[in-house]
Order: sequence, then C-alpha cells, then structure tokens
Amino acid sequence: VMLHPASIYRDPFRKGDNILVLCEAYNPDGTPIPSNTRRKCAETMDKVESLLPWFGIEQEYTLLDLDGTPYGWPKDSEPAAQGPYYCGAGAEKSFGRELSDAHMNACLYAGLNVSGTNAEVMMSQWEYQVGPCVGIEAGDQ
Repeated sequence: VMLHPASIYRDPFRKGDNILVLCEAYNPDGTPIPSNTRRKCAETMDKVESLLPWFGIEQEYTLLDLDGTPYGWPKDSEPAAQGPYYCGAGAEKSFGRELSDAHMNACLYAGLNVSGTNAEVMMSQWEYQVGPCVGIEAGDQ
C-alpha cells in the first residue's frame, strides 16, 4: 500500500514538532484501494470547486464507565428521564464536561475547525461540531 498525504495537523498528544497526517491509500499500480473513498469525494469536490460548497458536520458520542454503562449513571437505579441533560450546565446535569472540553482543546490545538460542543439529550452523551468547511476539507477534519 502506498500512502499519499492529504492533510497535516499538529499532534495534540505528543505536541512539539510532531504531526498527524491524513493519507489516501493506493495500490502499487496507483489505483485507490477499495476503502479509499476520499479520492472519489475529492474528484467530485474538484468539479464543483467554483461553487464553494460549504459543509458542517456533527459527531455525537457517549462516554462509558469501566463497566460499560454511560458515565455518571447511578449503579443501583435508573437515571432521570432524558431531557434535562441537553445543553445542561452544572454537576447534576453535565457528566463528562472535562473530557469534552479536553477533546475540543486537542482538536483546536491540532488546527481542526471545531466550532462547538454541547451536552446531548442522554446523560454522558456529547456532541461536537466541525465547520463550516469548504469542500473536501470537511471530511479531512
């Protein structure tokens, strides 16, 4: 497999001069490997470059405790109904904010276009937003 660099970001884990490199993967004959879907997307984005297509993406995730249950869930009962956690503030509604903030700061250090983060509907569920980005840049983020 041959790797072709597509995007370079500062490494928020090792810092210093270290970098993270997003690569496309190709076969020795120069054809994209089957899982290299970025190549087709880049070709499509090149065709519409003059239109400056903007994209914003969201990614949701749930923090889990070591026992596999969502972080902060009571061990001997059910948590309160969904709803009060959405965009919640305060220790009784915001489980995992420190990790969410650390994640956002690492992304910003790397140079990613992270535009926000918020608590979601379920306890210990979070979301971050990337963008707006132009064209293929959204997927590279």
